[in-house]
This record gives sequence, C-alpha cells and structure tokens, in this order.
Amino acid sequence: MAAYRIQPLTREEARQILDWRYAPPFDYYDPPLLEDTEPLLRAFLEPENGFHGVRDDQNRFIGFCSYGFDGRVLGGHYDGTALDIGLGMKPEMTSHGKGIEFFRAIMAFAYGELGAENLRLTVADFNDRAQRVYARAGFEVVDHFLDALDAVPHTIMLKPALRS
Repeated sequence: MAAYRIQPLTREEARQILDWRYAPPFDYYDPPLLEDTEPLLRAFLEPENGFHGVRDDQNRFIGFCSYGFDGRVLGGHYDGTALDIGLGMKPEMTSHGKGIEFFRAIMAFAYGELGAENLRLTVADFNDRAQRVYARAGFEVVDHFLDALDAVPHTIMLKPALRS
C-alpha cells in the first residue's frame, strides 16, 4: 500500500491544478480557463476553504482534497452533520487502480487530523468509477439532485461515524 502525505495546498500545486485537463466526460471537472487566475489561486490557498495537496511516497504531487464547504455542489441539500470532502486526482494518475488508496488517505486525514465523525461527498452521476471507489470505502447514497448551475445530475453519499 502506498503512503500518501496530506498537507495544506501550496501555490505551486494550485497552479498545477489549473492546468489539469481530463478526457470527456470527466472534462466536466476541468478548472476554468481564465485570463486572470490570481483570484482562483487565492481561493485555493485560503485556509478556510480547506484545500490540501496529496503527495505520494516519492513526494510527487498527485492530487488534492478539500474539507468543508468547497465539497458541496449548488443545488444539493446539506446540513452540519457531516464534513464535506472534495477531491481530484491528477489526470494521468486516474484509471490505474490507485483511487481507493488515495481516497482512504483523504478519509484518514479527515478522521485523524480534523476529528471528523461523519463524512459526506457529492459526485456527478456519470462518474461511475468514483462512485465505485466511494462505495468500497463504505459510503452510501443518501440523495440525488441536479446541479443548480448546469443541471448535471449528482449524488450525495455519506459515511457514518466510525464505530469501535
């Protein structure tokens, strides 16, 4: 099992994310192409937005995650009973069977470092591969809705508190 390190996102990592481009239909997750990227870079780096970089055991930047409000999608029904998670893996790292380890590291950080009890995430319905990873990690579907910005169907998944 690979060891992943999660730490606050750096400016260089945020710049790299802005260049990521996924193959369709995953291009839905592409960052916007902007002339002035400074406002988006600042948003990535604001501590209250909860963005973190994920590095592998060779210290390569392979993805990011966010904890909190950024993991929510406009149109979904959310409450304060769970910590929302957002995440993205570097495009060339996807579809190589590493998703579950990557995601488990993100979950472990939420439980261990952030003291989360319940975890929640929102995923586009077309993203079957991500939904399979989340289900393998113990998440269950709790809601469906259309994204208020572009009417893309989404699913909200929840993982209840760990039990000892």
